[in-house]
Amino acid sequence: MLAIHGLKCIYDTGARGWAIELSLSGEGEDAVRRFDVDGPDDAEMLIEAFEDSTASAFDPATGEIVFAYEYADFGVEDDEDEDAEEEDAEASEDGADEDEEKGKQ
Repeated sequence: MLAIHGLKCIYDTGARGWAIELSLSGEGEDAVRRFDVDGPDDAEMLIEAFEDSTASAFDPATGEIVFAYEYADFGVEDDEDEDAEEEDAEASEDGADEDEEKGKQ
């Protein structure tokens, strides 16, 4: 696998078609590979996927481009937030009940 360092969209005037050019390095090799795409929309989609990814690689044996993404796990925090909200709601209800009892006296 070779690390992808950059992508650029190219309109090849000779072939009269759109292409993506990958800047690659790894395994003691620096290279540029060009791949034809259907149009500028496909090129833009690949560039956005590259920019949003945390890591990207190219496998010269298969010609496969891999974009990896890292996502934060917010599930744990959400559970804690819900518990805190429930406790706050219960405390508010208890305080309101006490105020009502004081008002009756």
